[in-house]
Amino acid sequence: MARSADTLSRIDVLVLSTLARAPMHGYELKLELRYKHVQWWAKCEHGHLYAALTRLERRGDIKHVRGENGNSQRRVYALTPAGQRRAKRWLEELATADDGTYFDVDLFLAGAFLLDRDRAVAILEQRRKTLQGQLAEATALKDSMGGYVPAVARLIMQHRIDHLAREIAFSDTAAEALRAEATWGPFLGQEPIGEFLQRTRAPVEPAAPRRGPARGKGAARSNSRQS
Repeated sequence: MARSADTLSRIDVLVLSTLARAPMHGYELKLELRYKHVQWWAKCEHGHLYAALTRLERRGDIKHVRGENGNSQRRVYALTPAGQRRAKRWLEELATADDGTYFDVDLFLAGAFLLDRDRAVAILEQRRKTLQGQLAEATALKDSMGGYVPAVARLIMQHRIDHLAREIAFSDTAAEALRAEATWGPFLGQEPIGEFLQRTRAPVEPAAPRRGPARGKGAARSNSRQS
């Protein structure tokens, strides 16, 4: 999808869809993203969170609200109506992008509660049709070129065919699961993430190790003189 000034990054849409569940301060947001293990399915770095908050606040997608019990020391962020509209539009653009092979289906599912259930299911059904067309094209290409290309090319084509077949099956599974869901909304409801984790002891991603100050050449020379 082409990037523009109005386009959200992965971390942006994760922040907006998370704040759509409930207002949070920065630590709660980071804790919830760690709980969702976003690094391995959305390719997002936790270290980009505060830059994203600054960017989204400047754009008017989020705003500060009063903290718990009127605590003004914590910067609690809430989604604005403009931010919710932008997140919904971005999810739909992401889901209906021309190249369905690289559709971020996991990122879409994480924020799908922002859309009407029927719309979310319809998007998955359309994705299945797109993938079926791509599978037919990839299969025809392999059949027509298989005798004229080396093994590595056949492996690449087969990889794409296998990937498309799995994604078609997953689209069916996801659409069926969304239809059958008893309730429609964020999977944590309105419960604060800290209270949820304390109650359930659910695992979270390990915190990133703190990096010490960079050691320049001057420090290296100083250590050398001391040895």
